[in-house]
Amino acid sequence: MIYYFGYYTKNSNPNNFLEFPGCSNKMSYIVNSIKSSNISLTVICLGESRDGANHKSKDLKVDSLENNFFVGTMKYKIFSRLYLYFQIINILLFKVKKTDTIIFYHSYYLIFLFKFFKKIKKFNLIIEVEESYKAAWGKSDAEIYNEIQYLKGADAYIYVNDLLPSIIENTKPYVVCYGAYDIKDYQPLNKSHKQKRIVYAGLIAEKDDSDIYLAVNAMKYLDSSYSLSILGYGSNNALKKIKQYIVENNLSTNIVYEGFLKGDDYINFLKKCDFAINPRVLSDRLSDYTFPSKVLAYLSVGLPVVSTPIRCIKESKVSGLVSFSESVSLAVSGKLLKMCI
Repeated sequence: MIYYFGYYTKNSNPNNFLEFPGCSNKMSYIVNSIKSSNISLTVICLGESRDGANHKSKDLKVDSLENNFFVGTMKYKIFSRLYLYFQIINILLFKVKKTDTIIFYHSYYLIFLFKFFKKIKKFNLIIEVEESYKAAWGKSDAEIYNEIQYLKGADAYIYVNDLLPSIIENTKPYVVCYGAYDIKDYQPLNKSHKQKRIVYAGLIAEKDDSDIYLAVNAMKYLDSSYSLSILGYGSNNALKKIKQYIVENNLSTNIVYEGFLKGDDYINFLKKCDFAINPRVLSDRLSDYTFPSKVLAYLSVGLPVVSTPIRCIKESKVSGLVSFSESVSLAVSGKLLKMCI
């Protein structure tokens, strides 16, 4: 039996978990890849409730090969976190057998449980490394190093980019998976909008020094014949702040927040765009530990993509399909967009 642990809400969200669309999309692709080989699995859907309420654990039988188990939650965050630990321990200790395989979508606060119980139960552990959280949080080299050391010791790996094997472990079996490789029907649509539409999809952070603000500020270097559509999610404060920033900088006529779209709604919107951007604030020192899955989504519908020149993309198998700016300079990014569209 394969048990796949992660923050997964692709099929349902009965306990009103906080959603992580990048995680769900990536896990969904891997789940479907496993099922394509006629292998059954149980996805342990982890999470903490958005409404801060008590929810019982629930089972969902998706089809003959896939079962989803949603962990229960408790009213207060600290108790809900402890209850999450308890449920994972219960599954690893009493349900998982030595002959079973665990795929663990790396979570910084949970990895110690899987490493500990692997020593006890001797199950096969595959760690899916989508990023270093310490790197994503801009922590010191020493903290990043400690996290990387803790990721070692699995039986196999699923890496998000081509750099991680040499950083973490390349003597064990591994596969590199940037995201969902599904090719969508990208026959040109009759675009009714007058402006050339650029799309940014992803996290809307509250910090001024973040990807979304890099995208918005780049629009200052383009004229009114270009528009930027923002698809993404973030806290209420982050959304309020970015909307206010757009108004204060007189960009309301060519920047629109379109909301948080998922699944077919997301793909269908991308098809209506002319171009996609992947601005990244993180330096190579920090972005070497990740890969922006939005790039795969853009490419899957045939969108031309412009990205800041980060090594995890430049040294990937899809680098030839992406146009890179010479730097993170906003003026350079604006000029490159004009050249490519």
